[in-house]
Amino acid sequence: MVGIMNRISVKNPDDDDDRIYLTRPVTVLRLAEILGLKPHVMLAELMVQNVFAVLSDIVLDPIAKQIAQKHHRILIIRDEEPET
Repeated sequence: MVGIMNRISVKNPDDDDDRIYLTRPVTVLRLAEILGLKPHVMLAELMVQNVFAVLSDIVLDPIAKQIAQKHHRILIIRDEEPET
């Protein structure tokens, strides 16, 4: 379901390595997986944002992007998989 995760580039934070891609719907579980977080940690992060959810709930785009940014990632959300 989730491809190879990109690693953080500490030397160059503007490197493309900090971009991650998800297609809709962005659920709590999928966001946790792509950020490399345990599901209970993602739920705690959402609670800090006053979002109370279960693993199958959909995360709003701005909140998902804000959490990704906190973990030094740029989240790009697509409506469908790009054609190769």
